[in-house]
Amino acid sequence: MRSVFYAALAIVPWVFFTVLLRYLIAIRQCPVSLVGTLSRLITIAILAAWVLSTGHGWRRLRPGDKRSWLLLMGAVAIGINLLWFGALKWTSATNVSMFFRLDVLFVVVIGWALGLERIGRPQLLLIPIMLFGLALVTELDRFEWGGHVIGDFMIIGAAFGLAVNAFVIRHILQSMDDETVALYNHCMNMLGFVVLGWWEHDFSAWPEIVAVGPIWQTLVLLGVLAAIGLPLYYVALRNMSIWKLRMYMLSAPVLTALVEWPLWGTQLTPLQVLGAAIVLAGLAALIWLEWRQTGGSIENR
Repeated sequence: MRSVFYAALAIVPWVFFTVLLRYLIAIRQCPVSLVGTLSRLITIAILAAWVLSTGHGWRRLRPGDKRSWLLLMGAVAIGINLLWFGALKWTSATNVSMFFRLDVLFVVVIGWALGLERIGRPQLLLIPIMLFGLALVTELDRFEWGGHVIGDFMIIGAAFGLAVNAFVIRHILQSMDDETVALYNHCMNMLGFVVLGWWEHDFSAWPEIVAVGPIWQTLVLLGVLAAIGLPLYYVALRNMSIWKLRMYMLSAPVLTALVEWPLWGTQLTPLQVLGAAIVLAGLAALIWLEWRQTGGSIENR
């Protein structure tokens, strides 16, 4: 049951991170590159201090035979974070949290295609139902390629990357500890924000950004939340089947909505609510089928 505890605990930092991220990018209009770079600097400082001061210290940083896997993880993480942070210019934190949970769908497909996790035909039959719900949520009936739809599709792309990286990171965790992998991940995905900031000439604005109290305080909080949440996610990923971990993270959209809606009055249309219900019901059915096949035990892999 310890892995279940870590999975549940990892959800809370992720929810608040997403809401605060939207505050900085959509409300405060901070550049994506600066938010990513400055918050990651804080995260890296915290994780580096922890890694170097505990266990075997700097020896924990030795990648061994996982160099290529770490590079792959970093490349995918750069794409995930650029899509995630950038999407909040267009869509709400609730939509971000909800669409990220489509990683369950991608995990099922990847696991089935590569033979990494046991997936049967009933689970695959749920895919068209979930895609229909997704079409309602993204308002494809309006077919507008602007506004929140752009952000929603960016998050769907990030969700696919998240699913891919889950399998990559699971492999890396076979020989490296959670905090060290999290440190490598944050260091490499920060490079994406640095390149973006250099390309868009955003770094000249950083003195103005950090001079505003609520902004730099939120940046610090983002850094702390990322330093806490990612290692906890890795602990759960090490100890649970990937689909099972996603089961608990299905609660993230609900928690995000409970936090965001009172703050900014965000509301979904009736069709979007119906679509969200279909997607989440499909994912819940998918989890139930997998759970039944493992005998209903939460500890079975």
